[in-house]
Parts: sequence; structure tokens; C-alpha cells
Amino acid sequence: MKTKKTAVNANEKASSQSSDKLLQILEAIAHYRMPVRLQDLAELVGMTQPTVLRYLNALQNANYVYQEEATSRYALTWKVCRLSENLNSYLSLRNITSPFISQLAGDLDLGVCLTMDQDYECVYLDCIDNSAGRSNTLQRIGRRSPLHATASGKIMLSSYSESQIDAYISIIGLKKMTDHTIGTKEELLHHLDQVREKGFAMDEEECELGLRCIAFPLIDFSGRIIAAMSVFGKTSSLTQERIDEDIYSRMKSVTGIISSRLGYSEKK
Repeated sequence: MKTKKTAVNANEKASSQSSDKLLQILEAIAHYRMPVRLQDLAELVGMTQPTVLRYLNALQNANYVYQEEATSRYALTWKVCRLSENLNSYLSLRNITSPFISQLAGDLDLGVCLTMDQDYECVYLDCIDNSAGRSNTLQRIGRRSPLHATASGKIMLSSYSESQIDAYISIIGLKKMTDHTIGTKEELLHHLDQVREKGFAMDEEECELGLRCIAFPLIDFSGRIIAAMSVFGKTSSLTQERIDEDIYSRMKSVTGIISSRLGYSEKK
């Protein structure tokens, strides 16, 4: 009997120690403002690198931690928001997306934007505009556009219920920005069904003549669409052929990585 009790106590002690180490590592990663190296993390928590790596692998499998491919450094995903509300979402979102926006804009020579839904409008949080052979980051930041006339806005509207759509139309209306802008509730609902089915949205000169845009959702740990990332450019530069052959797969991959870092785990 004593042997069984001793074994149980030993298991409980080992489990408690494992939990303490796991929390130590989580707190240490949170202490760093930037992704941290394995060796620095091991030194901070006073554990061997193999031990820390074992816990990091477990945290990665649970999607609480991600590892940067380029630097092999570790950082927390937004899934930790379930444990703490002390996260500045706007700032953290831009910190996560900024390198991807810069990389896409440079590689594609097109404009790339990060937007959120605020008061029934599409607000630009970050943007690099290469659509005319220039790089103007500040001109669009802070600007607002109607949700129904932009690809990013349609991504946000795709999470609305029909009653919320009715409220949007009542408050904002369906103003025609160009001849191509959606102008009726029926047309909007049909379009949003397609967005939900395909997983992305298009703006075919609906907000500005001569410009085409494709947007994908950014999803957080709760499964909620919190923002959209889009690529835009002149219709002559952003052709449907180019979207099909390159841009769709790039954007789907990038927004999938970002959503993972926001704590989202896609259901299989």
C-alpha cells in the first residue's frame, strides 16, 4: 500500500514540476518583446536547451508558440489571449503582419494593405502602395472606405448575420463608388455567399476605376475574422491569370501563417 501511495505522490510531484517549468517558459517568452532564441530562453529559465526544446515543441503543437522560419526564434501566438487579456491587439497585429506586408509588396510590386472593420467602415492600419511604381506607406493608413465596395470590407461583411447586414445598409447605405459597385441587398448577400464559399473576396473596380483587389481574412484564436490582408493594383498589373497562377496561393499561405500566429487552429 505504501509503495502505491509513494508512486502516486512521486507522479504528482513530477507533474507539478512539469507544470511549473511550462509556465516558466511561457512567462519567459512573454517577457521578451521580440522572438527569442532557444539558448537565451534556456539561460533565462535555468534549464538545459533540450529540456526547453521539449516544452517548446509541446507548446507549438498546442499552437501557443510559433517558431520563425528565417531566424528559428520563438514567440507566443494570440492563443494566449485565452489566458490573459493584456495584449494590445492593434499594435501586436501590425507587428506580426508588417514583415509579410513588406515582403509581398516587394516581391509582387503591388500594393498590400492591412485593414479592420471599425464603425461599419474599412480602416487601413498598414499599407504599402506599389501600384504606380512607388512606395507610399502613409497615404492610405488611417483612411476609411465603405465595406461593400472593397475586397477587405467584403471579408468583414462575410462574418455578418443578415440582421447585421440590414443594420449596415440602414446606417451606411450601399453608395455607388463606381458603376461596378454593389448596389442592392440581394446582390450583396449573393456576393457574400461566394466570399464564404471561396475564402477570399475581390474588388473589381468597385471602389476605384482601374484598380483590382483580392483580400483574405485574418482569423484569431476564437475563430473570429478580426482583419483582412489585401493585394491591389492596376487591372493591367493584377490580372486574373496572375491571381490564379501566383497571388492566390501566396496570399492564402501568408494569411494562414498570420492566423496561426493569432492563435487560430483550422479544423480538420
